Amino acid sequence: MTTSPETIPQLQPPLGRGEAIGRAGLGSLLAVAAVEGPPSAMARRTIAAIRDHLIHLPIPLEAITPLDPEQLAEAVPEPEWRERILRGMTVLALMEREPSTAQLQWLQATATALDISDTVVTSCRHVLDGQFNLVRLDIARRGFQKGATLSYLRDEGLDGALQIARHLLHQEDPKLAAHYRQLADYPEASLGRAYLAFIDSNGFSVPGERGGPPPPVVRHDCCHVLADYDPSQAGECGVIGFQAGFGRNDPFYTILFALAQLQLGIGSTPFNDAETDHVTPEAVIQGLERGSKVSRDLISDWDPWDDFDKPLEEVRELYGIAP
Repeated sequence: MTTSPETIPQLQPPLGRGEAIGRAGLGSLLAVAAVEGPPSAMARRTIAAIRDHLIHLPIPLEAITPLDPEQLAEAVPEPEWRERILRGMTVLALMEREPSTAQLQWLQATATALDISDTVVTSCRHVLDGQFNLVRLDIARRGFQKGATLSYLRDEGLDGALQIARHLLHQEDPKLAAHYRQLADYPEASLGRAYLAFIDSNGFSVPGERGGPPPPVVRHDCCHVLADYDPSQAGECGVIGFQAGFGRNDPFYTILFALAQLQLGIGSTPFNDAETDHVTPEAVIQGLERGSKVSRDLISDWDPWDDFDKPLEEVRELYGIAP
C-alpha cells in the first residue's frame, strides 16, 4: 500500500499560527532548560536546532521569553501543538543525560496545565528513577521497532515469524542469508546493491548470517542508504531523527531510542553497547526535518524488496528524500 504525502504527520502549524506557536514553543523549551539555573550548552544547542530546523524563526536565544505552564496553556490552545511542545520539552530534558527532579516536576506541571496526556513525562520519570526496563518497554511498545516488526510479519506471514524466531534463538538461516546475498547480482546503481555495499563496507552481516540482525532491521539500514547516513554515532542520530519525521509511530519514542542508546546509557538495542554523552542534537533535529518531507513511512509501510531493483536515485525521488 502506498502512503500519500497527506497521511504523513506534518510539522507545520495551522496557517497564521506559526510564529505564535513557535515563540511559545521556544519559550517553553527555554523555561524547562532554565529551571535550576542558566541553560546548559547542550540545552542551548538543542533549542537552537529546533528553532533553525523545525520552527524557522530567526530569533536570538537571548530574545526568547521563558513561559511557565499556565502561560503556555494560554498561548497555545491547539491540543496537537500542546502535545508536540511537551514532547519537545521532554526530549530537551533527556538530552541532559541526567534530567533533574525539578525538570520532571516542571514537565508534569506543564502536562497538567495543558490538560494533555503525561505519557512522555512518565517515560522521563522512569529514566530519573532508574527504571530502565520500563524505558526499554516504552520504546518497544511505542517506537519504530514495533511498526517494523508488525509490517514485516504482515508481509511475510509464517515464514517471517519463523525467521525472527531463528534470530532470537541465535540460529543461522542460510536460506534467508542467500536471499539477501543475491542482491549482489542486482544492477550496479540499484538500491539493493547500495544496501549490500553498506552492509559489507561497514563489516555488518545480512539477516540469516551469524551476527546479522532480524529481517525488520533491514528497513532501518535502508534508511541509512536512502538518506545517506553513515553508521557513526552522528549518523545514527540523523537516521533516527529521519525516521521520527516520516513515521506514524509517536516520534518521541523513536527519538528516545537514540537517547537511550547514545546519551542515557540505558540501551535500546542488543546490537551495540549503550553509551553516554554521544547524542548530536543538531543531527537528530535536522534528520527530523528531512524525514517530515518524506511521502511514505519507510519503516511501517514499506517492503524494501519492492524497490531493491530500482535505481537508488529513482527511489529517493519517488519518496521525496531530499539530499
